[in-house]
Amino acid sequence: MSKPDLVMEFLEALRGLRRYRRWYQGRSLPIKHNEMMLLMFLNHNLSEDCLGIQPSELGEILQLTRPAVTSLVNSLEEKGYVERINDAEDRRVVFVSPTSQGVELINYSKQQLAQNIGEILASLGEKDTQELIRITRKIRNILEDRETEQERSSELCGN
Repeated sequence: MSKPDLVMEFLEALRGLRRYRRWYQGRSLPIKHNEMMLLMFLNHNLSEDCLGIQPSELGEILQLTRPAVTSLVNSLEEKGYVERINDAEDRRVVFVSPTSQGVELINYSKQQLAQNIGEILASLGEKDTQELIRITRKIRNILEDRETEQERSSELCGN
């Protein structure tokens, strides 16, 4: 098989998986996918001594515009999954934090994800699962190496 044919076959396989965007969900969630990603990010990145994460920081890290972050936070707040907390020293500073209801939804979603991935991996079998992990790590390393090389190249060019 020629190299262009392999590339197209690989892209078709990825596209086929994309059809099943929500393959990891046992049932639909009460919030949108983007809302869930923001909620999971919040939960994962908060330390116990932290009030929350500022919306501007969320936008930077998640590469979302300010209006997009505001819309997501507003929707999650209306549904009771996050809360806005004002800084005690500077009332203009606002933090976003998951509520206990939001944490419950995250835990449920993680449980469903683990169960569904476990079922898929069991269907693959141990040998194919190990091969999938090996290849996935190899792809990640290739992409990380490329990114590092691009950063070095950019630094050399004075950008």
